[in-house]
Amino acid sequence: MYDIRRLILLHDLAELTTMTSVSERHGITTSAVSQQMRLLEEEVGTVLTRREGRVLRLTHAGRVLVDHTARIIAALEEAESAVAATGESVTGVLTLATFTTALTRLAIPAATRLHREHQGLRVRLVDAVPVDSVPAVRQQEVDLAITYTYSFRTSELPVGLSSEFLFTDPLVLLAPAPLRERAQLYGLEAVADADWIAAKDGAPSIASIMFSCRQSGFTPRIEHRSASFSAMAEMVDHGFGVTVLPEMAVPESAKHLVACPVANGAREIGVTYRQASLERPAVAAAIRALRMAAVPLRLAS
Repeated sequence: MYDIRRLILLHDLAELTTMTSVSERHGITTSAVSQQMRLLEEEVGTVLTRREGRVLRLTHAGRVLVDHTARIIAALEEAESAVAATGESVTGVLTLATFTTALTRLAIPAATRLHREHQGLRVRLVDAVPVDSVPAVRQQEVDLAITYTYSFRTSELPVGLSSEFLFTDPLVLLAPAPLRERAQLYGLEAVADADWIAAKDGAPSIASIMFSCRQSGFTPRIEHRSASFSAMAEMVDHGFGVTVLPEMAVPESAKHLVACPVANGAREIGVTYRQASLERPAVAAAIRALRMAAVPLRLAS
């Protein structure tokens, strides 16, 4: 029978492609990873990886073994969840990843409910955007994650993960007066010639600005950059330009800047988890708590 610890190392190597990255994930030396891979190849009786430049790729035998390992890992977690479900109380440690704008409106209310209803459960909150939190769920670094996908983009979850929809977070245009008054009448076309405020290229939120403007027939002239939604709203308030933000990200002090919703633009907010962990009482309780915390946000959207 193959050593499960070595199989997990190979599984991670398939994703990370270097011994160094695998060693960092598991807190062991690179030479230890290399030794375990050699021993696994001896167990299997065939070559599992080949070097391509600076990275390692799986051979056909390696890919077959990793596919089976993924199912083994899922089965082990299902067994763990099933055993945990036999208990009468929700205990242990649960780690919830959340992007920043959902922290105060969704994650903290849900965690507060969990603390109140399950005193034996310790909840950890981790700030992470979906591009980081979804892989973290898959790698069992976190138990579940509050995530979003833009309505104008399609996305597929890795095998073994599921996501439950919680509510829709509309995109809105923020503009200073008198641009705000024009936008209220004519939509985004009214601010086609305005200066725009956006995050840096590559940031998830800039896609919403580019989509919104292209839908309205123009390319935005981006003059100012910020990684902070609050700072972007403040720049709008001081007349530096206009921007598009998810409604949930607009600070209370900047609500007066909202000019109009963006047609066909929204973030779909959900909770992503491993299918194999769903029977685990803490995960099930967290999903219920997030549903309850999302109710007022769903009604407001």
